[in-house]
Amino acid sequence: MKTPRAVPWLFLSPFLLLFSVFYIAPVLYAGYLSMFIKKRAGFGAAKEVFGGLENYRRAFQDSDFIHSLLNILKFGVVQIPLMVILATAFALILDSHKGRLQGFFRTAFYLPYTIPSVIAGLLWGYLYSKNLSPFNQISKMLGGTGADFLGSDVVLWSIANIVTWTWTGYNMITLYAALQNIPSDLYEAARIDGADGWKLTRYIKLPLLAPSLVLVLIFSLIGTMQIFAEPFVLRPLGYVPDNITPNTYLYLIASRDGNFSYAATLAILLALFTFVLSGIFLRFTRQEAPK
Repeated sequence: MKTPRAVPWLFLSPFLLLFSVFYIAPVLYAGYLSMFIKKRAGFGAAKEVFGGLENYRRAFQDSDFIHSLLNILKFGVVQIPLMVILATAFALILDSHKGRLQGFFRTAFYLPYTIPSVIAGLLWGYLYSKNLSPFNQISKMLGGTGADFLGSDVVLWSIANIVTWTWTGYNMITLYAALQNIPSDLYEAARIDGADGWKLTRYIKLPLLAPSLVLVLIFSLIGTMQIFAEPFVLRPLGYVPDNITPNTYLYLIASRDGNFSYAATLAILLALFTFVLSGIFLRFTRQEAPK
């Protein structure tokens, strides 16, 4: 008996409905909103009028927006490799050492991810505070002057530390699960051929872990472009510039300046920028299927 064509669409309809309402519709509305600009006529209040691509022209000339993109690129070039290397190392260590403590360490590494980003920002804000930080207190007891972790020259890397602390354990679990799926027969055959622990890692584990590493890297790249909670929470505690990340900047454009049309424009450009970066990354990491 042949299945009616409408049956698959019936099962897909809940997803398609939610996807359309909460994803497609907001994107289309943001695109519509980005076509308007605020214009003042005489002494009256500024009104929104159709401006075509004026907001996009302004965005490409906005030094603050461009600076925020450069900031997040610099952030990603340093933070993402460091986080993935740590996650890979932890996953390999857990996979190599079986025992009763394995579950404890797996939970301990994963635990920071269970803490919401806002709470994590507040916790680290206390640790970074110039007057309250225990690190500074210990430094002063030893005769030092303490460090300003929220100063303009280091605040980006203070945020990178929070992100690394939060997401390393999550990525470790992903990689650890991939390691668990490697057939044990491969290990047994390699040991028969004389492979030791390092050779098992170098020639079996890491090559078979490559697809999962690509997945972790692409998700980390997309997540980096969306960083908002950490710098926003740290703003009242130290010098965190408005344009430290694109999301922080466009949020302030919308909430403080009330320019929702320009904020929508920046959001669309940020999404396109993320899409292009992700495409370039996948293009360079894609492996040809064996013929």
